[in-house]
Amino acid sequence: MGFRTLTSIMQFDFQINRILTYGDKACVEAEVIGASGRITDMKSWFTEWYRLGGKAQGEGRFLHAGYYYRLAEFFLTERDEFKQRSYERSVSNFHRAMSRDESVRTVHVPYEGTTMKVHIYEAAKEKSSMVVFGGYDSFIEEFYLSIKEICESGYTVYVFEGPGQGESLKKGLKFEHEWEKPVSVILDFFNLADITVIGISWGGYFALRAAAFEKRITKVVAYDILHDGFDCMTNPFPPLVKLPVKILFALRQKRIINALIRGLMKKKLIIDWAVSHGQYITGTGNPYDFYMNLKKHTLKGLEDEIGCDVLLLAGEKDHYIPLRHYHTLMKKITRANSLTGRVFTKAEGGEQHCQIGNHGIAIEYIRTWIEEKSAV
Repeated sequence: MGFRTLTSIMQFDFQINRILTYGDKACVEAEVIGASGRITDMKSWFTEWYRLGGKAQGEGRFLHAGYYYRLAEFFLTERDEFKQRSYERSVSNFHRAMSRDESVRTVHVPYEGTTMKVHIYEAAKEKSSMVVFGGYDSFIEEFYLSIKEICESGYTVYVFEGPGQGESLKKGLKFEHEWEKPVSVILDFFNLADITVIGISWGGYFALRAAAFEKRITKVVAYDILHDGFDCMTNPFPPLVKLPVKILFALRQKRIINALIRGLMKKKLIIDWAVSHGQYITGTGNPYDFYMNLKKHTLKGLEDEIGCDVLLLAGEKDHYIPLRHYHTLMKKITRANSLTGRVFTKAEGGEQHCQIGNHGIAIEYIRTWIEEKSAV
């Protein structure tokens, strides 16, 4: 088990490994390897995964189809008619697979004039409950296999899509930095207290932010860490560009910044996808407004408000979130009831973002940590 290099493009490899990490429950490895060998650009990326989605669906492999259609959807912009179609096919196949699982049910919780979708995984013999959510690009169906692992350990899990995510985004709820708001609504609706919260990817920021305000959270897991959104999303810029960009933002040079970032988007896939998708989820119309929105996504000044038990996870080779965010949080979170940190290494197969390639090592560490803290 470990991260595999399958194409010449890191961003493609990372997304492919997101399903390979679950093994044959999520895909047929031979199909995935074969498709990967035919992918050279965005067009072939979509074509291969959309084709495999149809094949798996036709064969009644609904969970496989859900993951394949998810890959097909991932890099498409909202202007592409196939983005919505791929999303709908992915979600419908996930639901066809999940409908066979009596431990999972769906509830829609009222929020700001619409609703947030919640999947509830009910443990047969419940030890306690937890709330889980994703981050920048997730929708909750894709968490099915990892959440099942947690549920089968005795935890009832409430997984929800907040503003800017999945169905909530489709309903008009844009990306929200004040994540304590949707979390508090979920806790109120289900009458939850003394709760563990797990935030996945950008959700690591969301979880820590919520814990700073919502005192019903007694344990929080940042899986993985994120300290400052603006710093994270300027990290892929070339080294010689980072400082000038920050100066230009301080001077509010919108026209120059838009031209500069659009130029970078043409040269680097990770920047192109991050900015395009970011504008989509935040409802902003240009790179400058998007990055100004991201400036709100920060834990600066909030670290000392986090008073519960805290677990920070990171990968030593994370290509999305700089490892310095982990060290910053380990140093600045000073008033937590307890603070535990873990950096996963390449030798363990957990060096990537959210330990993609060997996600089980993170899930097991989280479960062990929760049990230890619950026994205190």
